Amino acid sequence: MSAPSRSLLLLSLMLAACERAPAPGRAVVDVRNTRREGGTWVARWQGDGLTAEALEQRLLEMSPALRERYQTPEAKREYVESVARFELLAREAIARGLQDDPEVQASFKRALVNRLMRQQLEQNPVTVTDAEVAEAYARQKADFSRPAQVRLSHIFLAAPRADAVKVATARAKAEALMKQLRALPPADFDTFRKLAREQSEEPRTQPLEGDMRFLSEEALARTYGPEVLEATRGLTEPGALAGPVQTEQGFHLLKLQGRLPAVNLSLDEVRDSLAERLRSEKQTRAWADFLDTLAQRQQLSMDDAAISRVTVEVAAPMRAPSGPLPGTVPAPFASGGTVP
Repeated sequence: MSAPSRSLLLLSLMLAACERAPAPGRAVVDVRNTRREGGTWVARWQGDGLTAEALEQRLLEMSPALRERYQTPEAKREYVESVARFELLAREAIARGLQDDPEVQASFKRALVNRLMRQQLEQNPVTVTDAEVAEAYARQKADFSRPAQVRLSHIFLAAPRADAVKVATARAKAEALMKQLRALPPADFDTFRKLAREQSEEPRTQPLEGDMRFLSEEALARTYGPEVLEATRGLTEPGALAGPVQTEQGFHLLKLQGRLPAVNLSLDEVRDSLAERLRSEKQTRAWADFLDTLAQRQQLSMDDAAISRVTVEVAAPMRAPSGPLPGTVPAPFASGGTVP
């Protein structure tokens, strides 16, 4: 074989290799409308077209209501023309090199990533067994059961029981406030909150306008005294009042906000929702493993020192965009954590 022939053969092989394996980050994309041979053409353009078979398939993929528009030859022709217009415009865009436009590339990459994410889920389905659900239920039993809870607002006046002078002063003030509260409609929570903000001496709840949050009976008695718990037993309707209630620390004026019944859900009652939660956790783990594999395969490296030296000027004026914002994919686990 002559030298020129060998050179031509080598060049041909190199070109063929490039076509088979584009460099990392580069791709050869086939944007033809019809890629299968055969069929009856209903419209053709340079190197491409639309077949009757493809047209029928597209029409069948429309809703019956939309298909009603294309019952006449004229309507079908207009649809075919609209498809052709789109394809011709896409070809013209490529002819002008717009496939390399930053906005086009950003949209293309986002579409690729979204499709890859869906494909990864579809091709790697996860299963959750009954044994796994039962084990998770036993491990998280506290999430599915809780005692009854009550939510109160209160105004607290400090007066240790051993200090007779303070007790007498606080009692008189508590009775005067309670008289004022009983004159209000039960639904008037605003005035109660205002008085709690101005008069209450309980440091934990005064900033919350007297809100004691939801507490179990055990927690209520432990935190504020058994006398407070006992006084709430007769409160059934939101807005109901109780007090003044004397404890070892002082006097409470109580207003019921609401109650939550006890919950004790069985395994059968939570099976479906718990299985779905486990399935989601498995998918998250699988996605994290996939991302780790990609990072290793494509030799991802991070220079933390260089990253730390990048300045972020919060007070700097916002600049005009230099191009489309880069796509981002958040970490599978928040703050580097893991699914339990």
